[in-house]
Order: sequence, then structure tokens, then C-alpha cells
Amino acid sequence: MWSRRDLLRAAGVGVAASIVGDLGCRTPTPPAAPVREVDPALRPALRDALAVLATRLTEPVVFARLRRRIRAAVDLLERDVADDTVALVVLAGRGADGQWREHAIDRVEPALVQAAARTLIATAPAGPGAAVVPGPIADLAPPVDRDPATLALTDWRDRLDELATRAASGGNSRVVYRAVYAITDDETRWVVSAAGDHRERRVRSRIGAVAVAWHGSAPIAGAVEVAGAFGPDTARLTTAALTAINQEALALTTPGAFAAQPDATVVLAPAVAATLIARVGAVADGPVAIVDDPGELADGAGYGSFAVDDLGRPTAGQRAGWLRRDRDGRTVAAFANLVVAPGTVADLTAATGAEAFLVDGVADVGGRGDQLALRATRVRRLERGRLTGHAWRDVELRGSARGLLAATTAVGVATVTVAHGDDDVPQAIVTPGLVTRAALVPSRGAA
Repeated sequence: MWSRRDLLRAAGVGVAASIVGDLGCRTPTPPAAPVREVDPALRPALRDALAVLATRLTEPVVFARLRRRIRAAVDLLERDVADDTVALVVLAGRGADGQWREHAIDRVEPALVQAAARTLIATAPAGPGAAVVPGPIADLAPPVDRDPATLALTDWRDRLDELATRAASGGNSRVVYRAVYAITDDETRWVVSAAGDHRERRVRSRIGAVAVAWHGSAPIAGAVEVAGAFGPDTARLTTAALTAINQEALALTTPGAFAAQPDATVVLAPAVAATLIARVGAVADGPVAIVDDPGELADGAGYGSFAVDDLGRPTAGQRAGWLRRDRDGRTVAAFANLVVAPGTVADLTAATGAEAFLVDGVADVGGRGDQLALRATRVRRLERGRLTGHAWRDVELRGSARGLLAATTAVGVATVTVAHGDDDVPQAIVTPGLVTRAALVPSRGAA
């Protein structure tokens, strides 16, 4: 018997499987979610904790994070809204022996923060400490459409029901499964150090839909997602995009195996281009310049934006080198928004030669380091810039991610934000579609 998760993974939409796969398996969130108010004594407690750390440690810093995640999903059988809040406090500094020391707790009660500070210095060798006064107070909360803090859980259900109704348009009885979802993170971070006392609120959302139809013995899916620094504005997922995924799920494929193309002209949809860019990172030169930009991006595109890193260092005027804390409080070097500037080509399919192939989705990604083996959700043949009607599902794009970007011959106009690393450090790739050259081969199964 197929589960939701099995069905979606077999159809090549593993992201949707991770989001809606456990529908109906959780304890329902009560209709009236508990009010989550931050204790006003938290900020003074963080400053007091810094003073405690400074008695024995140099470079002291106190970090706190509250992340509320609201996940709403609707499919043919279930309606589910989950509302969870996760807390993290990390106290850190350098001891007299030169060793960097940290202590993390998953609570934000002021008394526990104070106790954690005392625990950290108790294990540090005696030393002169640091004459530290917390820097100036700075609060940052960019405006957000559809502030999640103003919505009751019934509002989330109403929004998803409306989205589900629109998603049903353009389908027929061959569509055996359909789901829509919205995930919003409402995150507040505090970083207190000699450099400043920063409080920053960020709201990020992913809104998506998936449709699955049976083709013979195999499920085929169409999927779409929008992401960015905005609230649960389900109108950002247009009815036209929802109709298109039904058509993708229902579209027939060409009988027979795909003939390998060792050096084909390929048009990469933005989601496919984003997979290459995530492997490569920031690139200053070449036909595709990639900038790691943590700043505010137009129209809420900056899903990974932030103003100070998790050690309290401002990101303004700096394009790399900041540190973030993962879900367990460990510091990691992570990009914010990898941004490719829009190009000049409105219709990338018209920028191809006599024969080309459109790679319009990612089913699975394999390969190590720079080497990529990307299994496409669908590859379609183009002849002189027009679709021929030939389409295949079991095709892999292979090669060096850096080499594929270096071979780019055209860059599209319209950019798309693709969320990356969502369950850990929020990151994004903002890119248009690309035309390049790549090897396309029959898939050997999951990459």
C-alpha cells in the first residue's frame, strides 16, 4: 500500500514528500494556539549574562533565537495546521587559555539564561576577562505583508482551503493526488556583544502545490513553490501556476528510452539552475556572476536575508565570512542569498539552435563536490526554439557544476527565489533560467 510519502518520492517530488508526507500523523494543534509572548525581561537578562561572561572571558557574545514555524497543508483527505516554537540560547567567549568556549540551552527564561552564563564561566580558567559594555541597542523588523502574528489558526485553514480550490482547476479524474501547503517561519534573533545589542525579526514563507497522476504503473507529478521574505500570502502562488502543474502531471511522455546526448544545448529552468549555483557558491566573473547578498532584495526575494550574523557582526558592506548557528547552536559558514542578476533574454527557448532540450525540474540530485548527477522531472525536446512534443522523464544531466555555469550562453530575464537549507540555516538562490551545454543520459535510477 502506498503512503503519501512513498507516492511523492516515486513521482520525483521529494521536497513535497518531506512537507506533506506526515499529514494526519500529528496531534492536531488546538484551534486557538497559545499566545507566544517574549518575556520583556529577556533582553536585560542577555545583557546581564554578557557582563557575567566578561568576568572571565574575552570576546564574549550572547545569542538567542526564537523561531515559530506554522505549517499548514491540505490534500484530498486531510487538513492540518501545526504551530511550533523552538528556542535557542548560546553563550560564548574566549578563555584565558585561548580556547573558544560555548554553552547552549533550549530555553529563554531569564533565570535559565543567567544560570547558563554562570555554568560557562565556572569551567573557564581564571583570567582577566574583558571590560565589556554592550553596544548600542538596534532593532530591525522589515515590514511584511500578511504578518503571521496577526493570524489565528482558522485564518491559515481558510487561506489553504482557498488555495486548494484554485489548485483543483485544470485537473481531471486522472489526477489521483493533490496537495497545497504553506510554511512560515517567524524568527527573532538577539545578539549581544561589545559591538551592539541587536534584535532582528525575519519572516520567511514557502507556499507550494503538487499534483500527481498515474501513467501506466508509475506516478508522475507536477509541482510549484514560491519562497521569499514575506508572510503567508497565498495569492503569490497564481492560479496560472497551479493550473500548469496539473497539466505537467497529466502530460504524456515519448515512448522508448531517451537517446544519450553527450554535448547538448540545454535550457535550465530556474530551479535547475539553482541546484548548480548552490554547488558552486559565489563567483565574481564568467558569464554567470553570483553574488552572496544578505541584504534586502526587491519584492521579498531575500528569503535568506539578515542584517547581523550570529556573532553580532553587521553584514552591510561585507559579502562573505559571516557565521550562522544551525538548529543545534553550532556555528557554520553559510551563504545568505546567492543572487544571479537578470539577463536580457525574455524567451530562453528562442536562444537555442537547431536542436535543444528544456530541463524543467529536479527530481533528485547526486554526485560529489563539483560533479553533478541531476535526475530531471522532465526533459523536453526543442527544434529551432519550439517545443516538438517529445518529452522524457528518466533523464539525467551530468557534468561539472562550475563547468556548466561557465558554458552559459544566455541568461533569462525573470528571476525566481528557491529556498535552500530551510530546516537549518535559511538560505536561498535567486536566479533566472540559463542556456548552457551539458551531457544528458538515460537515468540509472535515483541519482
